[in-house]
Amino acid sequence: MFDALTVSLPLVAGLIVLFSAVQSVFGVGLLVFGTPVLLLLGLPFSEVLSYVLPCSITVSALQVATSGGLKLDVMRRQFLVITVPAVVVATVVTLSFGSPSHIRLVVGVMLIISAVLRLASGRTHTLLDAGVQRHQRPLLLLLGLAHGASNLGGGLLTVLVGASYRDKVMIRQQIAFCYGAMASMQLLVLLATKDHVLSPMSLLLPLLAAATYLLVGQRAFRHAGQFSYQRALTAMIFGVGVLLVAT
Repeated sequence: MFDALTVSLPLVAGLIVLFSAVQSVFGVGLLVFGTPVLLLLGLPFSEVLSYVLPCSITVSALQVATSGGLKLDVMRRQFLVITVPAVVVATVVTLSFGSPSHIRLVVGVMLIISAVLRLASGRTHTLLDAGVQRHQRPLLLLLGLAHGASNLGGGLLTVLVGASYRDKVMIRQQIAFCYGAMASMQLLVLLATKDHVLSPMSLLLPLLAAATYLLVGQRAFRHAGQFSYQRALTAMIFGVGVLLVAT
């Protein structure tokens, strides 16, 4: 484990650029990858949030703005009613008492299983999607609680959205809206409960995230085919699961 004082600005900035590129393509990345990596570097949870949340909100806002994705469909309405309050409650509890033990392991195992099922036969994949859609409301509640408690709901969000959509534009559009909403609620809770949590570094990093999206991520997204995008999304879900289990 690194000492928090040794975590330099160039290192954090480089990680932000890397995970911003991932989020630019898939809609998630800064929170689900950035959180465990920065925690492993020795930064406290509140400081990690102060770095990754503004960057994640910036990228999500750009994705929604450039795709015209502000319409409130059924899934988004359910998300705002069920998931957002759960995120707020779980974030308050976590900032006050700490993250529940083994939550990374539980979320990681769920993601690995989901990724394996997505790679299985067409019938198995169809059954997985049908099961996710049938239990969407309880899964939205689980998403909110897991994300507020750990910042790791991005993988679960991709599974939920991926079960309902096949077009890469719609997948990223839905994920960006939900991811941005969750990050915004967490940032509001952070500002309300922690004094002087934002620093000049917290304000500089979102500029790097925006530049990464505009110069790299958006171009990569446009050139990705539908099939390759789905495969890459499955690989990302599996990768997140392995990272969480390993750490």
